[in-house]
Amino acid sequence: MKHKYKPPDDSGIEGLLCADCHIDKTKEQVLKKQEEKKRLQEARDRCSICAKDLEEADKNKPKWQWEMGTGSVLCEECYESKRIEFEKKINFCAICQKKLSFFRYNPKPKWKIVGQLCRTCWDNCNQQVKVT
Repeated sequence: MKHKYKPPDDSGIEGLLCADCHIDKTKEQVLKKQEEKKRLQEARDRCSICAKDLEEADKNKPKWQWEMGTGSVLCEECYESKRIEFEKKINFCAICQKKLSFFRYNPKPKWKIVGQLCRTCWDNCNQQVKVT
């Protein structure tokens, strides 16, 4: 062997490679990356919720507050339903559904309630925990 090549890190090969083996391993790496990129592109062309195929004009990116993950896209219907759900979660009490005013109360983690509470519901939950 005139030249010795270090194998790629994720190949699991110890030692050095000859030129022919190095070229083969490099080709494998490039093909794997291209397949992964193609798979990710195909996933981006589908709605992240309903898995409906999307055209370029139908794609909507979710807002970062919705915690959907990077690269997610939504169809128009799913985007609207997610927006309405988020607005409800932020602007209405999670228990009594009363519109929240300026003062909002976050539930304690042990209550396992998603959303925010009005003062009355927060006080009721807090008293129930103290009684039990």
